[in-house]
Parts: sequence; C-alpha cells; structure tokens
Amino acid sequence: MKIKIIIADDHPVFINGVSTLLKEVPEFEVVAEVENGEALIKQAELYTPDVILTDIQMPIKDGIEATKEICKRFPKIKVIALTTFSESIYIKKMLAAGASGYILKTTDKEGLITAIKKVAAGEKHFSAEIVNQLTNNFSDKTVSLNPIETLTKREKEILTLIAQGLTDKEIADIIFLSPLTIISHRKNILSKLSLKNKVEITRFAMENNLLN
Repeated sequence: MKIKIIIADDHPVFINGVSTLLKEVPEFEVVAEVENGEALIKQAELYTPDVILTDIQMPIKDGIEATKEICKRFPKIKVIALTTFSESIYIKKMLAAGASGYILKTTDKEGLITAIKKVAAGEKHFSAEIVNQLTNNFSDKTVSLNPIETLTKREKEILTLIAQGLTDKEIADIIFLSPLTIISHRKNILSKLSLKNKVEITRFAMENNLLN
C-alpha cells in the first residue's frame, strides 16, 4: 500500500515543488494540499493520511495547533514539521503537540523521502540541525534521539563500508558512485555525527552494532 501524504504550507509555490517531488516516488500518494491549519484538520479527517508534512507558521490556525488537534483526534496519523525554523522553542512545541519528525526546508530530496518512510513506519526523524538543538537544549529525558537517525540510507551504507576499512575508490566502485561523491558523503557523516576521522567512524560503527 502507498503512503498517503498531506502537505500543508501557506506558500503555494513551495507546496507545488514538494508535491511534484513526492509524486515521483512510487510508494507515495499525495492526497491533499492545503494552505492553513484549519484546512489541514478538515483534510486529515477526510483522507486519514499516513503522514502529514506541515509548516509551522500558517494563517487561521498554525501548524502547532493543527498538529495538537490532529494527534489527539487521529493518533495513527504521523506529523512531520517541514519548516525554516530551527529554534528550540518551535521544536519543543511541535514535539509536545505530538509531531513524530522535524525537518528543515533545506533538507534534500533523499532526506525528505527518508523522513517520510521512517515516520510512516513508526519511527521518529529529525534533521541534523534539530538533533543538535535537542541535544544542547532539552533537559527532558523522555526525548531520546540516536545520532544514526540523522543519516540517510546512503550515508549509513557508506559509513559501514568505511568502517570495514575500504578506501573511497573501493566504496565508489561497490555502490557505483564517483570517489568525489563518496568524499562528500563522508564529510557529511563526520559533520552529522560530530566525528573527526575514519578511525572515529569505525569506533562509532562498532559501538552501534553497524558491522554485524
């Protein structure tokens, strides 16, 4: 079955862009597009989607209030905040409202697709910047985040291969990418996990049972 999605944002151009991107994914079905929180609630009731992507600041009713009502009335619907706001106050409010994910609009296509699939499967997902905010500012111990959740599927694959001692060229040959692309992914992995080199990547992989 396809993952049914509703997109909520008060910028039609942004909605069109995200909708076009998601419609290219065979597993996804965009069932509705709305421009405010009140319309989002009505469409959530009508379509009962699997995942909602919502901005925070919207007219009539904002994304936080809409999320709170949707999660209370329809607990099976998973909500992801898709926004430009990375401040901890917004993150805390969205999580308190019941959101299962929080990603920034700077997220690339693969990151967005990964977030939707993970949240639809019952997991939580946050952009790397959001994880840093949570780590630095949250004292609430009930919020538990694994740094691995910040990695895309491709980055996890490359991390494992690096930890196995393969060179950039060897990894590139295995997964049919250029060595320069592997280097770029490696830099992203180091940044997201706050690691310094391949040795620390290997230790991280071992500590998190990624080599089994």
